[in-house]
Amino acid sequence: MTRDEGPRLFLIDGMALLFRSFYAMGQAQLTAPDGAPIGAIYGFLRVIAKILKEQRPSHFAVLWDTKDKTFRHDMFPEYKANRSEPPEEIIPQIGMIQKILPQLGVPCMRMPGFEADDLIGTIAVQARSWAEVFIVSADKDFMQLVDNRIKMFSLKKGDDYVVIDDAYVEDYFGVQPAHVVDVLAIIGDKVDNVPGVKGIGEKGAAKLIKEFGSLEGVYENLDKLPANKQRETLGACREVAFLSKKLVIIDTHVPLQCTPGDLRFTYEKLCEHPNVKTVLNDLRMHSLLRQLLGDRAGFDKVHGAVREERTQATLFDDDPASQGAGDTPGLGQGSGSEDSEADVGADSVPRHQDSAAAWGPRSYECVHSWEGLDRLLARLVAPTTAVAAFDTETTGLDFIQDRPIGFSVSFEEGQGFYVPAAPEHFAHVDGAIDDVAQVWERLGRALRDRSCTLVAHNAKFDCHMLQCVGVEVGVAPVACSMVAAWLLDAQSGGYGLDAQTFAVLGLEKIPTAALIGPKAGFKSMLEVGIQQLSEYACEDVDATLRLWRHLEPQLRELGLWALFWELEMPLMELLVRMERTGIHLDSNVLSGLTVEIQDALMTIEQKVFELAGGPFKLSSPKQLGAVLFEKLKVHEQLGFKGKLARTSLGFKTDAGVLELFEEHPLIKLVQEYRELSKLLSTYVLVLPQLIKEKTGRVHTHFHQIGTSTGRLSSADPNLQNIPVRTPLGQRVRAAIAAPAPDWRIVTVDYSQIELRVLAELADDPDMIAAFLSGADIHRETAAKIAGKAPQDVTAAERSAAKAINFGIIYGMGPQRLARDQGVSVTEARAFIDKYFLNFSRIRSFMESKRAFAHSHGYVLTAFGRRRPLPKLQSRNLGEVRQAENMAINSPIQGTAADVMKLGMLRADSALRASGLKARLLLQVHDELVLECPLAEVEALCALVREALQSVVEFKVPLTVDVGVGQNWAEAK
Repeated sequence: MTRDEGPRLFLIDGMALLFRSFYAMGQAQLTAPDGAPIGAIYGFLRVIAKILKEQRPSHFAVLWDTKDKTFRHDMFPEYKANRSEPPEEIIPQIGMIQKILPQLGVPCMRMPGFEADDLIGTIAVQARSWAEVFIVSADKDFMQLVDNRIKMFSLKKGDDYVVIDDAYVEDYFGVQPAHVVDVLAIIGDKVDNVPGVKGIGEKGAAKLIKEFGSLEGVYENLDKLPANKQRETLGACREVAFLSKKLVIIDTHVPLQCTPGDLRFTYEKLCEHPNVKTVLNDLRMHSLLRQLLGDRAGFDKVHGAVREERTQATLFDDDPASQGAGDTPGLGQGSGSEDSEADVGADSVPRHQDSAAAWGPRSYECVHSWEGLDRLLARLVAPTTAVAAFDTETTGLDFIQDRPIGFSVSFEEGQGFYVPAAPEHFAHVDGAIDDVAQVWERLGRALRDRSCTLVAHNAKFDCHMLQCVGVEVGVAPVACSMVAAWLLDAQSGGYGLDAQTFAVLGLEKIPTAALIGPKAGFKSMLEVGIQQLSEYACEDVDATLRLWRHLEPQLRELGLWALFWELEMPLMELLVRMERTGIHLDSNVLSGLTVEIQDALMTIEQKVFELAGGPFKLSSPKQLGAVLFEKLKVHEQLGFKGKLARTSLGFKTDAGVLELFEEHPLIKLVQEYRELSKLLSTYVLVLPQLIKEKTGRVHTHFHQIGTSTGRLSSADPNLQNIPVRTPLGQRVRAAIAAPAPDWRIVTVDYSQIELRVLAELADDPDMIAAFLSGADIHRETAAKIAGKAPQDVTAAERSAAKAINFGIIYGMGPQRLARDQGVSVTEARAFIDKYFLNFSRIRSFMESKRAFAHSHGYVLTAFGRRRPLPKLQSRNLGEVRQAENMAINSPIQGTAADVMKLGMLRADSALRASGLKARLLLQVHDELVLECPLAEVEALCALVREALQSVVEFKVPLTVDVGVGQNWAEAK
């Protein structure tokens, strides 16, 4: 089935797909930069992108339910009364996806009084005359619509799907599609609370309808039913049965106003839409963006001034859970982008008209005189002030090239003060403040002199913005309420101020869309009226103060107080310095690498074409699948007996499929081609575009709340994922170089830290002894398992031991070990059994962590960091097993991450005390990257080695490997 056969229309049941995506991915660690959960959104966008790319529809639409009652509720008030409230984590994602889709040009529709099913049914019936229609849903109610032009596209586990045609329906229900409603009327629907006829199941109902033709036919022939009980049951439920039939019939006559042109949407339209880069970059969905755009994906990283509000759309109001009577049926498209780093996903939280009243009495003031500013700052430095909430308003999110335009402060709940510090706003107020530099100078003095705790949500960003105008926060404590929220629950996500204010306090903030974006008509905070901006800024600090007063006692109660103040907050200050320092990039290295990779890609193409017997589009999954599995039949060449995965356009050729046949030389070339293409589009072409004009360096963002284990992550660019084991990956690392010929790059890398942490936590004497001896831990492990001297251990035995040593942390079983080592499952199982026989404390450690997790719902690192594990309560056995593996690896990974953070702080403290010019640049997993003058190399290596090795006292000593070079590759 191809596009050549004519127009193809795909209709998406929006809410069904979102919930499917939520349960498939929503519990994973997928969050926006502020921590807001976006797993369901990612899954949703991935599915529709995959459908558009692989199925190649010419027309496309997403249909949504509304909150309004429908005509079915009028017939039967208890309709859908059994449905429980949706999970809290999905609620903000509903609004976000409903606003994002129109921004990407995706046709969307909803209509008060009708369900998405009715809209889908109406469009499908109307469109069947000019298109082949596919309804993307697994809901069996849609089977009543199936015919020779309307089919269902039912998504299965993973990327599998099945196309449901009339033959499938008849096989499933035992009746033709036209009579599905009759069967449904009898069996009812527990999910929608459609009563049906009690006591008659699907098989019995199908038999009745097949014999008598319809529900009406059944009741016309009740006296012919041989079973008295069935006859009596049906007779007593006549009214209920016909009511049920009315409830399950999909209305195909909804008064819609849309044409084929309104539904015209293709994969090319999605890829070419002007908002696709902005929206997906804002959500940090870079992998999805690269899938859509390939080499073009990296060029429009968003680092400029505040842009249009990204979550505004033309079809939806500000309440994602409340699509009301004011909605207009039709199709629309919108555009927009992001707020500040702390407020990504802010408008996923609705703001109702009466939300202001819930805050209680409030006093917000715009300070526009020098006298007022001095009174405010005097209160900031007063010894009686214990806590002050603080926030900046800015021209954008680029902490190097943007600037703050004002700041707000709150000392009491319900109170807030905003101080404008931009010439554009001075003209709008009566008063004496008219000197920007003087405003920041006075604030700087106050912050240096204060003794109170300064609380900010996403404090790292505010510290950056203050430094852009030469203001330091001082030595008194700075607390980040966003980090506190993450530390208390590193699993739930939704750490932005709006989301936390709503989730923790039950209050709704002013959405950013009310100030900037298409709806407001302004692109920058500089354009917003001072009164409106002042209210918005004051509410931010009011919310921050209230939130901090809620979070602070919880940090104490859960034993996280020391971790917050002694580790995370000092680390935040260090990350500010590292981010502002940036890295020097040798663009010449990447320029040469660009040409080299492009030449290599051409060479690989030619080799592929030679093996394939002719040219084809290598980037086309359809053409590649046809060559591999129809023309060359590589699966038959390799003796593959399984079933090949397919789509309607051909064979699947994703990474998982290619791995099955990687022994074939053509497959290896395809894998190499894809790796090179990814390296080119992700780093080689992108990194030079990220050099800041102001500094001449690249500045990554370290996300302190990006993981559940406590590890740091980085983005824009992500420098933690540059390949380290491939020659070309090393060439990319070579571009991260010393800034001058007489400077050097220094790397300091913890050696096998996770295994040392495992030995410490498990207190296993044999593993501890192996480390203390200074021997090769993997060879020693293999020797104990094999019962031979270490010098007699074979390379294969050492390799298996190494796989187990590291794999045990992640729940490696015999199947995985067998596949990785090329041995039988029986051999792998025996090897693992011998491993635990020799390292019995490790098995005890694993069992104790599983038991603790099941008992408490979380696990702890050696330093008290919590990792909640909600999937332990799942009904899905696979999810429970995954959570149990996390219960084992999280204490190990988390402890290692905490050790690295402590080492960073120790090294930074020693470095600043030493007077050396060396600078800390990057943290990448277990490694630190620094730069220093050549003359300081020896002193720096000794200083940093001592700092990292002495940071904790374990039974197994920590060791570090130090490297020096002109660039990162040489040093590593």
